[in-house]
Amino acid sequence: MSIEVKSKYEMGDIIFVKKYSYQNDKNGENHLFVIIDDEDNSVSIEYFGWIVSSHREKANDVSNFKYNEPLDATLKNGLKKDSIVKCDQVYNISKDNVAFKIGSVDVDDFYRFMITFQKYIYENNMVEI
Repeated sequence: MSIEVKSKYEMGDIIFVKKYSYQNDKNGENHLFVIIDDEDNSVSIEYFGWIVSSHREKANDVSNFKYNEPLDATLKNGLKKDSIVKCDQVYNISKDNVAFKIGSVDVDDFYRFMITFQKYIYENNMVEI
């Protein structure tokens, strides 16, 4: 695994985050995220991302968790084991809490995650069409 500390991360990067908050305001620590967007001002203040979990048994192809996309471990993404990306919740990540980048996802995987996220939004009536 190659650890890379940068001042700016990009969409599709997998990053290690020291602290974050769940929607219920509980705090989480030490987790991987896939960056899906950043507040691209002159200086990036925060990122938005999906959480990465090593619980491959909860992937949508083998469980009832239909918004959990499988992600195979590769040299490019830096994962140690096959994992999932939970595409049903976007986290707001402070730049100050990003420790380092471990890798990045392939464009095809990122596109698949975006489609699943859009499906989640549509199926849960979160936007008007």
